[in-house]
Amino acid sequence: MKNIKSLILVAVYVFFSVAAFAQLPFATNYQAVLRNASGAIMANQNVGVRISIINGTPTSTTVLYSETRTATTTAQGLLNVEIGDGTATSTTGSIQGIKWIDSSKFLKIELDPTGGTSYADFGTTKLVSVPYAFMSNGLRADNSGGDGIRGGSSLWLGLYESNTYRGYLGSYSGKAEDVDFGTGAGNTLGSLNLTIGASPKVTIDSIGNMGVGTRFPKNRFQVDGITGTFSDNGIRINNTSTSTGWSFYASSGGDMIIGKTGNLGTFNGTTGAYTTVSDARLKQNITDMEPVLAKLSSLKAKRYQYKFNNPEHKQSIGFIAQDIQALFPEFVAVNTTNEGNPMVPNQLSVDYAGLSTLAIKALQEQQAQIEDLKARIAQLEQIVNSLKK
Repeated sequence: MKNIKSLILVAVYVFFSVAAFAQLPFATNYQAVLRNASGAIMANQNVGVRISIINGTPTSTTVLYSETRTATTTAQGLLNVEIGDGTATSTTGSIQGIKWIDSSKFLKIELDPTGGTSYADFGTTKLVSVPYAFMSNGLRADNSGGDGIRGGSSLWLGLYESNTYRGYLGSYSGKAEDVDFGTGAGNTLGSLNLTIGASPKVTIDSIGNMGVGTRFPKNRFQVDGITGTFSDNGIRINNTSTSTGWSFYASSGGDMIIGKTGNLGTFNGTTGAYTTVSDARLKQNITDMEPVLAKLSSLKAKRYQYKFNNPEHKQSIGFIAQDIQALFPEFVAVNTTNEGNPMVPNQLSVDYAGLSTLAIKALQEQQAQIEDLKARIAQLEQIVNSLKK
């Protein structure tokens, strides 16, 4: 029995130095030559085999995978076993689930030369790599990151389905610094999906349209959602410094609603007209406005040219923000934080839409003056007529 054990140990060591776990699928060959105590080959002999993969150290009790089976030697006494091929009598653990890079792995061999299950320990051997298996180490990762996939000037990993090429991951097109992920040149109809729970959530289709919440975007960028709130069916632009932002929401009626946390304005889905929120239930401290006609009369319209973004020196007509600020400061906004790259510090802007309210108020005041004048004229006509009599 001692000679049998020695020869088996030599055979195991040589084999795993040459071909240990270097190829897929998750099965590997184990070979050993069996001889009896006199050194004679054990030909055509049924042998009971228990093979275990142990984690950490040769004496560790942590068995990651174990299988038992009955095998028959060849006429030359050669024992051939495919570890993990699914034909074992019984198994413990999963060879597919072994994390090979975590720590050292050892192979423990136990045999019963009579074909039974009274196994004798024939040694434990450390599993080592073969030259081609070193390439797979490029995919390993640890707390410092991964070694990555290495290649030449054109590096890419092909993705195949039923032996049909679909796409690739790597650096193939564009600039040398780019990283690509998507369909290949021969796949002009496929889309690229980002999925959660095996369900596509973001899609880029074959013509470059991008969809969020839809696999079939009909526009360059399309966001689909249900009727509900801004978060259900909207696009939001946030300022993370102040935890505020604006949302754009497509209503079930076809209007576009905009706001911070709720509806502040709407673009009509039929006419495109913009309306702002003006419900009395949303307002407080409501008072009548003072006369504005005299102020508006002093406000002068101007012709001017903008200094910036106006290469053709196009002329415009409007008001000067400083003039309006002196009369109606409510209609002038000051960018005191200088956000958004203003062209001058503390840049002023005007609410021209709000000025329409002043125009209506001025018309009302003029109409009141007209009515007063009409009443006075009527009185004068009465006096003149009475004098004629």
